[in-house]
Amino acid sequence: MSDRYPFTQRKLSENVILRKFSRDVSETMLEWHRDRQDRVVEVIHGDGWMFQRDNSIPIQINEGSTFKIRANEWHRVIKGKGDLIVKITETKKKKPDGMRSIRKGADSNPKVTKMDFLPDEVLDDIADEIDEAASDNPQYAAGRSASNQACLDAAVNAYNKAKDTPGKKDDQAAIKRREKCAEGKSPVKLSESQLRVMINDAVEEAKLDAILNEIEDQINERKRKKKGRKKKKKSGSRKLSKAVKKSLDKKADKRCLTRGSVYKEFRAGLGAYYTSGSRKGMSPHQWAHARVNSASPSKKWANVKKRKKCPKKKKKK
Repeated sequence: MSDRYPFTQRKLSENVILRKFSRDVSETMLEWHRDRQDRVVEVIHGDGWMFQRDNSIPIQINEGSTFKIRANEWHRVIKGKGDLIVKITETKKKKPDGMRSIRKGADSNPKVTKMDFLPDEVLDDIADEIDEAASDNPQYAAGRSASNQACLDAAVNAYNKAKDTPGKKDDQAAIKRREKCAEGKSPVKLSESQLRVMINDAVEEAKLDAILNEIEDQINERKRKKKGRKKKKKSGSRKLSKAVKKSLDKKADKRCLTRGSVYKEFRAGLGAYYTSGSRKGMSPHQWAHARVNSASPSKKWANVKKRKKCPKKKKKK
């Protein structure tokens, strides 16, 4: 979690995000906001957290809850116990640039985009910085930061001085410095608090990765078990009892049909009993036997097939 955002997140795909709100997040950072795209939110983990729409009472969100948030709809989350982990699925089609998840003076600036959640104090700083820099420096208004512009101005002055003095080393150094500033690569010094924030973010990201891997393992294990149950159920439903097979074998031998095709016809009769209906008072097996009795290779709907060589009939003694 950083100073600007009350969450850490990981992008799973182009439009799917896994986001974590820490149990230690300050309630003042969980502010009203809106997003540029429709979103479907699924709660992966959370206890006692609540979700509130504009002009509505808060609702409890528990593990497994799913809800939709429309683009440009004001909403917020209310802190509960422990961490809150949600999976966010965004619509692929973006809304017009005018619909952003920010407010105040920054909302009218076309250069400020892709901000999903910003506290009021951050928005105030952005708005003040934009107004101040745009009035003092036209190049900054076109997209250059104040510190980068100062670096570029100093580099240009050094280059102009180097041109008028002998010595290629100073000249080349000034050129390189100017190129770096022009590309926005001016050196940045981090304070101790900024370094601490970066370290905390790295730790939170590592924790989030561990939670993600655990969730993925659980999902894969559930899928594997579910797939195994389906296979077992399917294979069991296709088995015929010895008594049924004995009866079908007699019919197949008597009519010179392959036994496998007769089994297939019988199973089709069982399926038809449950899907297409049946005559009142008949059981599934009776319905399936009746289908076998009426089936013949000449009928288009039938599965039965003739044998190449018919079995010899036993002579009666």
